[in-house]
Amino acid sequence: MIPARWVDLGRTDPLTFHATYAGVAAASQGRLLPAVIWGRVGAHVCLGQSQGMCELADLLDVPVLRRPLGGGAVWVDDMQLSYALVAPLESVPRRHVDWYGWALSPAIATFREFGLTVERVAEDLWLGGRKIAGSGAATIGSSAVVASSFLLRFPRERFARAVATASPAFSAKLLEALALAMTDWAEHGVVPDEGSVRARFQRALAGRLGWRLEPGALSAVEAAEVQSWRTELSEPIDTGIRRVPGTVKLNAALALAMVNGSPVLRRREPAGDAA
Repeated sequence: MIPARWVDLGRTDPLTFHATYAGVAAASQGRLLPAVIWGRVGAHVCLGQSQGMCELADLLDVPVLRRPLGGGAVWVDDMQLSYALVAPLESVPRRHVDWYGWALSPAIATFREFGLTVERVAEDLWLGGRKIAGSGAATIGSSAVVASSFLLRFPRERFARAVATASPAFSAKLLEALALAMTDWAEHGVVPDEGSVRARFQRALAGRLGWRLEPGALSAVEAAEVQSWRTELSEPIDTGIRRVPGTVKLNAALALAMVNGSPVLRRREPAGDAA
């Protein structure tokens, strides 16, 4: 078994959560034991590292943070159990595309212990043909970082209002489309308490990744790196340029696009293998 740390932030704010996993990763300098950063994070819209504010509506009632990981804009709040796996690069698959199968396998095992037949589709987890969890990954320092969550309840209306849209008709269609593309735990049964999910997830991390988890605090070096990341992540977010103007990607198989002035759902086969 590989010694690893479990860093439980409890109920925390967005800046603390994202700065903590980034700071732990950046401080490793090749000597890092694997770590899991866990928490229930306050409501915010989280942009991927290559996105800008042009992705979002002008008036928002929650903070916006741009994470140092890939992926698209997502809604995060305390009805998700958020986590980030941090591991030395030499301990993870060599190809970045293979990180998701490695990092998400404990979450799949956890969902299935509760009777939810979740499967992996590329970098996401799906249940019954809809996305129940996304993920983001990046190399930070000499560490691999992959973050995801257990989505207990998803406020589609709040997320739909946060996304930049071309018209009221597009906004209405977006809300309808999110119901086709996204699901949450509450749609499939009784939402478990955090302790039950945490215990099964820790067991799955041991079984799938071989990590022997112990509660751990941050070192002085890590705390300094976290503070540095807090400063960096607090910088104003630039406007940016939308990669596909007038289009919102909903999951790997669905996108909503403006076609001849009307919102249209576009479907395609999701890329990547399912597992």
